[in-house]
Amino acid sequence: MAKTRLLIVDDNPVIRQGLRSLLDAEEALEVSGEASTGAEAIQWMKKNRADVILMDIRMPIIDGIDATTEILRSHPEAKILILTVTEDAKTLARTLHAGARGYLVYSRFDPDELLKAVYAVASGEEIAPSPAVALALVELSSDEPGVNPLPDLIPVEPLTERETEILELIADGRSNADIAQALSLEEKTVKNHITRLYSKLNITSRYDAIRLRLAHLR
Repeated sequence: MAKTRLLIVDDNPVIRQGLRSLLDAEEALEVSGEASTGAEAIQWMKKNRADVILMDIRMPIIDGIDATTEILRSHPEAKILILTVTEDAKTLARTLHAGARGYLVYSRFDPDELLKAVYAVASGEEIAPSPAVALALVELSSDEPGVNPLPDLIPVEPLTERETEILELIADGRSNADIAQALSLEEKTVKNHITRLYSKLNITSRYDAIRLRLAHLR
């Protein structure tokens, strides 16, 4: 079974070393490269491949948000997980709009939670944002120039009662696991509902679902 290839992007060498030690200890993971700036990460991705990129935000030359945008423009299949010290909701919302699959804030997660997030992102999942960041996504969608407009909340076919429940829980910043527990469903069943929900609403991500739902509650 092929290992999940990782790129660590952070301007602090101590953090990079700590992350490499933790991640390389996992049989299913392989740290394939490191970068100390967003610019280095962009250049590394031109010559190499990473399945998951662990990206800091505040870095010299090119920050993590701009690097995320640029990398995903050329490598839309890449999955980016933000690791940062900032808890500013607007900044974190910008990372999600840039295409990151989620974020973790240092001091708010332990090694097991980091590994769980890496595996989740590698499998195609998105990490649920906090309610504050979800609300910031709505502000971003209406106030920041260049943000793609959202479609109207008019599904191509009616949402089922269960899909509506799940949309509400997504907008509340709940993860798939939380939703499954709240509705007494298997997590796989929740994922299937979300896939159909995205199709009906003509959206492609959890963050569009949050922006869409909350924007129409304002």
